[in-house]
Amino acid sequence: MASQKKGRVVVVGAGPVGLTAALALLRQDIPVTVVEASTELPTDPRASTFHPPTMKMLESIGIADDLHAMGLEIRKWQYRDRRKGLIAEFDLGVLADLTKYTYRLHCEQWKYARLLLERVRQHPLSEIHQGWRVADVRQDAASAEITAEANGATKVFRGDYVIGADGGRSVVRHGLGVGFEGLTFQERFLVLTTTYNFEPHGFAGTCYCADPEMWCSTFRVPAGGPPGHWRVVFPVAGDAPESEVFREEPCQKLLQSFYARPGERYEIVHKNLYTVHQRIADRFRLGRVFLAGDAAHINNPLGGMGLNFGIHDALNAAEKIGKVWRGEGGDALFDVYDRQRRIVAQEYLLAQTAQNKRDLEERDPAMRAKAYEDWRQSAADPARARKFLMRTAMFDSVRRAQEIQ
Repeated sequence: MASQKKGRVVVVGAGPVGLTAALALLRQDIPVTVVEASTELPTDPRASTFHPPTMKMLESIGIADDLHAMGLEIRKWQYRDRRKGLIAEFDLGVLADLTKYTYRLHCEQWKYARLLLERVRQHPLSEIHQGWRVADVRQDAASAEITAEANGATKVFRGDYVIGADGGRSVVRHGLGVGFEGLTFQERFLVLTTTYNFEPHGFAGTCYCADPEMWCSTFRVPAGGPPGHWRVVFPVAGDAPESEVFREEPCQKLLQSFYARPGERYEIVHKNLYTVHQRIADRFRLGRVFLAGDAAHINNPLGGMGLNFGIHDALNAAEKIGKVWRGEGGDALFDVYDRQRRIVAQEYLLAQTAQNKRDLEERDPAMRAKAYEDWRQSAADPARARKFLMRTAMFDSVRRAQEIQ
């Protein structure tokens, strides 16, 4: 077998993107070494949306059914005005001729990562090294390697290729000297997770609530079981101290402003504060080293696209490494990876998430009214709804990537 004649692929980062790449490689009998800085995978609330094309892709690594069993099917999502209520509702059922996944699956990314980790750990061709923090990356014509540190010790992990899936502050990207251009938003995103169930009040599992002063969004996650938890996202001042932002009374006030419950308090089970960026790496591949996920692109979370794009990166890189590994193509395939993933990140990921934010915070009354009317007409017209969902549910970005050679 080809994998017996070569070395390994080193994957930096045991998050959902790195582990997706690792499992996709292992299923091709390619040995993998996973290096992760943390000793335990984080369980704090992060991404939770898996779009229909992503679910289809995950069938290729045998993970889709298990993920589905842990998640919630969200078939509809809404655009609302915080003062006027429901503006439009979209139903993924209009795409039933294209996919059996006529829903967004909501499942916390840490559950997905743990599922992957267990599969990777069980594979005889895998090595997992947790608690090792990457310090440097090097490569030559024949191999690539990372240097990692743990408890004063230093170790070199060498392979034929390296996949850097080590997040927005990627040491692998810095080590390659690859730029990461873009911007950081002045405001941060506060995520409040509550046990209160908004569904009986007409809220879909995903809602985007426009307001010129304080937009918000909400989405339902499975948590420990029905009815699940609801996360509500608000913008907050970028310079506000975290201790002030997390105070119970201001958080209660925000949730009451979203949905008033006179005389009752919300049970808040998590509070998270995120600095939000829109950035993209100058290159997604340099020599034998690939960048994937947040190491290659970061974006605001409105639209639930970042995790999905990272998974698409991982599967794309693993597919092309596999072809070269088996002698089915040359290094030119790696240039295709760079073009495919970088172009769609620019044209769809960054563009769509930035537009999502602009739509929700629009201050001009005429422009806001136009956006509302566009949403209403799109939701009411099956042809327009189909076109809208093809883009926002990521079908268009997948097709666009396939067109790029």
